[in-house]
Amino acid sequence: MPNSFRNQLIIAFLLILTLMQLTTALFVLTATQRDYRQQQTQNLNIGSNIFVEMLSNRNDQLSQSLSLLSADFGFKRAVATGEQDTISSVLANHGRRINASAVILLSPEGKLLSSSLQGLTSENINALFALTQNRSTSFDIFNFDHSSYQFVLQPVKAPTLIAWVGMGFTMDKTVADQAKTITGIDISFINQSGRVDIVSTLPEGLQQEVLSNIAQLAQNVGNFSDTLPNEYLSTTIALDRNSNHQWAVLHQSNAKWQQSYDALRNNMLMIFALTCLLAFLIAAWFAGGITRPIYALVNFARKVGQGENPQPITGAPAELQVLANTLLVMRENIESREHELVYQSQHDNLTGLYNRAAAKQQLSQLLMPMHGCIAMIDIKNFRHLNNIIGFANADNLLMLFASRLESLSPLPTLLSRLDGDSFLLLFQPSISREQLDMYLRQLTKPYDIAGSKISVNVRVGLVELSCDYNHNDIDKLIRHAEIALNQARIESQTIATYLQGEDERYLRELMIIRDLPIAISQGQLHLVFQPKVDIHSNSCNSAETLIRWQHPQLGFIPPDEFIRLAENSGNISMISDWVLNTTIKQLAQWQAQGIALTVAINLSAHDLTNAQLPLDIKQLLADNHLPIEALSIEVTEGTVMKDAQTVIAVLQQFKGIGIAIAIDDFGTGHSSLAYLKMLPVNEVKIDRSFIKDIHTDATDLMIVDTSIRLIKGLNLSVVAEGVESAEGINILRRLDCDIVQGYVYSKPLKADEFTTWFSQFNQPNLSANIKDTVN
Repeated sequence: MPNSFRNQLIIAFLLILTLMQLTTALFVLTATQRDYRQQQTQNLNIGSNIFVEMLSNRNDQLSQSLSLLSADFGFKRAVATGEQDTISSVLANHGRRINASAVILLSPEGKLLSSSLQGLTSENINALFALTQNRSTSFDIFNFDHSSYQFVLQPVKAPTLIAWVGMGFTMDKTVADQAKTITGIDISFINQSGRVDIVSTLPEGLQQEVLSNIAQLAQNVGNFSDTLPNEYLSTTIALDRNSNHQWAVLHQSNAKWQQSYDALRNNMLMIFALTCLLAFLIAAWFAGGITRPIYALVNFARKVGQGENPQPITGAPAELQVLANTLLVMRENIESREHELVYQSQHDNLTGLYNRAAAKQQLSQLLMPMHGCIAMIDIKNFRHLNNIIGFANADNLLMLFASRLESLSPLPTLLSRLDGDSFLLLFQPSISREQLDMYLRQLTKPYDIAGSKISVNVRVGLVELSCDYNHNDIDKLIRHAEIALNQARIESQTIATYLQGEDERYLRELMIIRDLPIAISQGQLHLVFQPKVDIHSNSCNSAETLIRWQHPQLGFIPPDEFIRLAENSGNISMISDWVLNTTIKQLAQWQAQGIALTVAINLSAHDLTNAQLPLDIKQLLADNHLPIEALSIEVTEGTVMKDAQTVIAVLQQFKGIGIAIAIDDFGTGHSSLAYLKMLPVNEVKIDRSFIKDIHTDATDLMIVDTSIRLIKGLNLSVVAEGVESAEGINILRRLDCDIVQGYVYSKPLKADEFTTWFSQFNQPNLSANIKDTVN
């Protein structure tokens, strides 16, 4: 082709070669200089991060030491009683362990109680005490006698605040040298409180140059400077966040990068000079129309790359015109793909609603100012429904559900699908309870799925927006909505509103669930045994095993609380296994001591769905050389009702191998008589709520009397729980109760305490005395 660019390119090759050399030289030098600068900046940033991490580690070391010190009972007692020698000794010992430069103790009012720093003035003490008022930063700097200390203070509580204890490291040349060793970067500490002091790894002359430019420190925080000192790239870190008197300046030398750049530049200049000499001669001949279409194409491509919409190129050589048209089509395709990617990144693929990320972004914009309410809605038992109608139909149901959400009134300001069957709605202004009830009635109307009418029930978690929130609390708002929705799920409510304090309870429950396996592995759990006394023979031959948990941070956790959470989180089996194995191990020890008794353990609904459990327990007893009657089990009515058919089958296995079964908390369920007739039990325990007041409440006495007659009529033995008085024992004896369990005889005891109690109680003379007392 006469207009072929290839033919023209062959002719103009030498000219283009020269142009490419020039362009390459400029780009290489510019890119190299930029890359060197970027490398130097990156090295300085890394060094800054390492330095800050080093200070943070030192701060953690101080905090950990202070935590141990403030938790020490002896130290608390010494502080509370004012034992100055003990206080000074303990502070000095803890300071030496971590090589702390300063250790102080302040009263809750800010008075100095003890200090390793001599000559503290009232102004110094006030400055130290001020550090206790704002402890949100990672560390604080305290200036004293022209020295700076990285200082941490923590409260000493017993349980109220009785003192503030603090430790600090000196920010001296040793720290600077250590930081330089780690990072390879020079570091200067500058103190402007009073006179100006500098501690630096720089040479003396460069230190003075830094001090001469000290006015730039505040502007250099988070930025980079080439004059602190010259020939160095420097950045400043403000150590004292309140008064801006303490700085750390990190210096990265330019020498290595400058030498490499100068060598490259000289080589490029030499090559460029030789190339330009040859290219200039050729350019004089071919400077006409060949370069113009190239420049036009370059400009067109650059504008496409910048996202602009340039005018199409016309009249270019054939090859260039094809390339220009291709770039134009490419720009249109990229623009279309970008729109599609942005849409997909913000919307749910199934319903077309906003997804979680987009919802959070939209909420941060819509919640300024903060008003209205957030509702989180899910479909009750959706997973079960999903299994019944199939995944495809379940997806269709979710699409219809989302479509109905978009059509109902009042229309939410924001509607999104967070995940699964969970939807988030923002109402501005807030929706009333009547409107919400009407809203939910519309949502629960039947849906037409594959020719069938599917009805659903929904649950709602509400969060009323107020000044307690701001537009930066989006994650917090969504978490509160999830907590409210979970509350509705637990309490079988349709609508639950988030209440102040539920977040703390939620975090506490998460901690309990998280720490339960740790508690088992670290021995935080222990068993106690409560005696069960035969009131006719006045002897003890059995006991009930109870579990206790002393958490290192939360303290004593009631069994009802962590057992409920374990059941809800699916961890109850590990508790049951631990209780079973620990109880049998204790039974084996008692048998070796000549103590023969039956110990009852409580089993959960989850345990009683395991058909293998009876055989496992039988084998465990045999492995420990214990008779079958050494162990009995207790179950509640509520446990049976969760899956009556399965549970009764497992209980039949227990009875078949000879393990006694007791119904616990009799009278508190909803189907006592019906299940009592079906269950293969040996013993029934009447709940303490009916027992504790039988000597003063005629109604309770009548209920207990009737219950005992009924249980005896079924040829079962009767246990009374929660007996707290000798008078109650006399009444129960007259009512023909068999066994008593309660504080009247003993509280739940640890194994060693129970052994002592058991031996003493079963002595004939002591039993007679007790019998005389309760008669």
